Amino acid sequence: MMFRRQWLAMSALALSALALGSAQADTFPGRPIKIVVPFAAGGTGDVLIRTLQEPLQRRLGQPIIVENRLGASGSMGTAFVKNSQADGYTLLQVGNSTVTTPLLQKAANYDSQKDLAPVGLIATTPMVFLLNPVVPATNIKQLIDYAKANPGKLEFSSAGRGSLAHLATESFNQAAGLKMVFVPYQGASQAVNAVLAGDVKVALTTPSDAINAFVSAGRVRMLAVSSEKRSPLLPDVPAISETLPNFAVNAFFGLSAPAGTPTAVIAKLNDALNKSIAEPAVQEKLKVLGMFPHPGDAASFGDMMTRDHALWTAVITKAGIEAE
Repeated sequence: MMFRRQWLAMSALALSALALGSAQADTFPGRPIKIVVPFAAGGTGDVLIRTLQEPLQRRLGQPIIVENRLGASGSMGTAFVKNSQADGYTLLQVGNSTVTTPLLQKAANYDSQKDLAPVGLIATTPMVFLLNPVVPATNIKQLIDYAKANPGKLEFSSAGRGSLAHLATESFNQAAGLKMVFVPYQGASQAVNAVLAGDVKVALTTPSDAINAFVSAGRVRMLAVSSEKRSPLLPDVPAISETLPNFAVNAFFGLSAPAGTPTAVIAKLNDALNKSIAEPAVQEKLKVLGMFPHPGDAASFGDMMTRDHALWTAVITKAGIEAE
């Protein structure tokens, strides 16, 4: 009898929660929505969100406020959203670092799998594998053969310990059975400049017009892209997966909300996001940024973030990178 009363009480609570969520969705949004970018203004994620600001305002019928809350590799802004009311009015621009930072920083103060509810993926961009021409390799297989024949003689750069470039190159090392030497720098531009100068020989980084110009001038070789298949923007550049099957790393950009946000509210936000991404002006801006649009449902984005979490947990563990 006691069990039956408990079951009925729990069922009533669940139905009440569903009804509340539905009621919230019926009136959502009724006031401005804030999107927190956890990094400084002018970065890729910030530019992307500001590109979507006006289309989202039109589709949701409320002002979209973009707020930069930087600090602690994105943890400050992420923790702010995590602790905000789960009503759809405070959202977070998320990316690879949203997943990797709590794996590398003990003080991150959030769990990307438990504290955030995915809203939708916006876009992805592949990384490009750069090599200083002093190394006698013109493709990934030759590079791997050279590295194995010359252990300890190849260094790779990245924009700091734990950055996507660092972890992506560690993943490449593990897939290829290599031990390239890691040399951290303070930013992506410094990491690329180190390859140009020959201070290090390898860098995985996001593509840009400047890098394309360096490749055209013969100052650096672009051996491959990190996406699952060749990039339509770089059709003549092989994918790493053509040599190392199943290798795939992409930088991604999306939106999340605090965990517990009603699913009906998430669905409204996801619909507005997907329709905004589909607008020609947004598509053109994504192309300029070297990104590929990825509209889809919230669940698929959540699955992608879960796969990323599993991938980087394994890479970090195997590489012996300890949280600080």
